Amino acid sequence: MSEIATTPFDILQQAQSGDMVQVGALYEHYHLGVYRYLFYLLGDQHLAEDLTSEVFLRMIRSLPQYRLQGASFRAWLYRIARNLAVDHIRKVKQYQQVSVEENLPAAMFDPLSQVEQELDSERLKLCLAQLSSEQREVVILRFVVGLPISEVANALNKSLDAIKGLQRRGLTALRAMLIDLEVENE
Repeated sequence: MSEIATTPFDILQQAQSGDMVQVGALYEHYHLGVYRYLFYLLGDQHLAEDLTSEVFLRMIRSLPQYRLQGASFRAWLYRIARNLAVDHIRKVKQYQQVSVEENLPAAMFDPLSQVEQELDSERLKLCLAQLSSEQREVVILRFVVGLPISEVANALNKSLDAIKGLQRRGLTALRAMLIDLEVENE
C-alpha cells in the first residue's frame, strides 16, 4: 500500500516509482486542462479526447525518466500535448475552427444568458482564428487553461520575453477586433 502523498512533489515522486494510484492522481489533476487546451487548439472534441489519452499514455511511459530541470511537470505535460497537436496538424494539413459551444454544458446557462454567451463565443472564436498561431496558442494556454506565463514559456519552449510579447500583441489584437465587432453591431 502506498504512503499518502501530501504535496505535488510527493505525488510525482510516487508516480515515478510506479504507484498507479498517484499516476491516477496526476491524471485527475491535469486531464481537464490538457483536454481544454487541445480542444481549443484543434477545435474537435473527439480529436481532443483521443490526443488527451495519448498525452497521458506518453506521460506514463516517460514518467520514470522525467527529471525536474527548470520546467514544471505541468509545462512538460503541455509540451507533450503541443507536440502531439503539431504532429496531428502536420498530418492532416488543415486547421479546424474552434466550436466553443460544443464543450460547454447547456445547464450552465439560463436561456437569456445562453444567447448572449453564444454571441460572445462566436465573436471570440472569430477573433481567435485571426490571431497568428503562436499568439492563439499563448492566449489559450494563459486564459483558457490558466497556466502561469513561466509555464507557457516552458511548454512552448520560448523565452519569457517572447511569451510576454506574444501575449501582449495577441491581447491587443483581440481587444481591437472585439471593439470593431461591437461598433459594427451597434
